Amino acid sequence: MPAVREATAADLDAICALGATVNAIHHEAWPHVFAPAAPAHRDRAHWARFIASGHATTFVAVDARDVLGYAVVGLVEESHGLLQPLRFGRIGSIGIAPSHQRLGLGRALMHAAETWAQARGAGEIRLEVWTFNVAAIALYAELGYAVRSHNMAKLLMPSA
Repeated sequence: MPAVREATAADLDAICALGATVNAIHHEAWPHVFAPAAPAHRDRAHWARFIASGHATTFVAVDARDVLGYAVVGLVEESHGLLQPLRFGRIGSIGIAPSHQRLGLGRALMHAAETWAQARGAGEIRLEVWTFNVAAIALYAELGYAVRSHNMAKLLMPSA
């Protein structure tokens, strides 16, 4: 089983490439929401901020030479009149190289993210998954995640 560790700046190119793969899948399903393919380095600044942050981190699954998957997790604090004050972890993105899917890497990365958030006082962990991503939904359900709300949207036609 590949090792799971926190990412470093040296992992950034691999994370960008895996992130581009995840984005391509999302763009195919929802092209009006997700950007089309572009060189992987387009999102370098986006991924870099989750490596160097005090309130977030990225975990990578690695074998002897390659990054095979990543998971981004951050801490969120919510406190306002309508909700109970809560600190929670939020999975921002997770991606596994297609050649290494269904081998337990997603589970290992999710476990690392959950452990990281819990160690920082998070009372729960949340994520958003798109309805077309049936395999991810099944994994999250197996890991104990449950639907708590539905995020709905409607496309509006431009007015003439």
